[in-house]
Amino acid sequence: MSKIKLDVYNDPEIVRKLSNFIKKEAAKLEKPIRIMHICGTHENSIVRFGLRDLLPKNITVIAGPGCPVCVTSSRDIDAIIELTLKEDIKLLTFGDMLKVPGSRLSFFRAKSMGADIEMIYSIFDGIEIAKKSSKPCIFFACGFETTAAPTAAALRDLDIPNNFYIYSVHKYTPNGVYALLKSGKISMDALILPGHASTISGLKTYERFAEGFGLPSVAAGFEAADILLAIALIVKQINNREAKVENAYNRVIEYEGNKKAQKAIDEVFYLTSSIWRGLGEIENSGYELKDEYKRFDAKEEFNITYTDDYIEHQKGCKCNEIILGNLTPKDCPLFGKRCTPYDPIGPCMVSDEGTCKNWYDGGLF
Repeated sequence: MSKIKLDVYNDPEIVRKLSNFIKKEAAKLEKPIRIMHICGTHENSIVRFGLRDLLPKNITVIAGPGCPVCVTSSRDIDAIIELTLKEDIKLLTFGDMLKVPGSRLSFFRAKSMGADIEMIYSIFDGIEIAKKSSKPCIFFACGFETTAAPTAAALRDLDIPNNFYIYSVHKYTPNGVYALLKSGKISMDALILPGHASTISGLKTYERFAEGFGLPSVAAGFEAADILLAIALIVKQINNREAKVENAYNRVIEYEGNKKAQKAIDEVFYLTSSIWRGLGEIENSGYELKDEYKRFDAKEEFNITYTDDYIEHQKGCKCNEIILGNLTPKDCPLFGKRCTPYDPIGPCMVSDEGTCKNWYDGGLF
């Protein structure tokens, strides 16, 4: 297989030509437009490459609910922390979940209080740790379909030790965003479709966004030219009064998605209602284990209970409005003052996929 040279996607001349094309097309727009992306890595790339500075004033690119740790509910964080502090178990989690605040504690703070919490890079690391441990080991399975796929494949195909469980907070991006559009909670003129999640789910599921809401929708990769090309195609659609799904990342994404990964997910998980942090309960947007795989379900094995007094956002925090694209980090009174990556108050300040963390790292104060 030949290697893809990514340098071409950041070539200054190509980037300049795309920027000029967008400005030329933008001059024909009848009104200012707002384009939402729903992938935290897109926000990272947009800030890192300074792409907003290359756009005309009548095009605004806003960040949507595309950061998985940002939309993981405090209800789930609180519940697993309480269990980990009470029981002699080991909690396994991705690094970007460690500092995400729950109602009262983060995993990081719980660890300092004696909870046995270990950072892992994948479910495969977690399984190996469980094989060497005498304790029950629970993998806090966070992420969209991109990470739900390896979780499903591991549970289906590998030899899993009896002391390994998962606590699923996996979420399905298309249904979550679709429900938010239907509810009127998010508002935009077009969508940049996620590059990672669409690799699994494909683009077919997003046809309903174009047909139902008249939204031009274009999948994009993560280099500067990838994102500018997606914006160029969107502006062209709007000027042509079209609303369709296009693929500006066809070196990775196929229209039908990754069918092997979809099959693994469908065999292991079913879709059910899920709480998205600050956004509420969204039907058919969360992955839970099917009956055949219930023996891995930490929620059932440890009879985990929940309370209604969980706090999604601390006083003053605007993460819920930032996730919906209604505000930017600069609109939050805590941003860069009380809330920093070193001591995050809100979930958007934790991960490299969080909008506030990206704006802070990029010096956008």
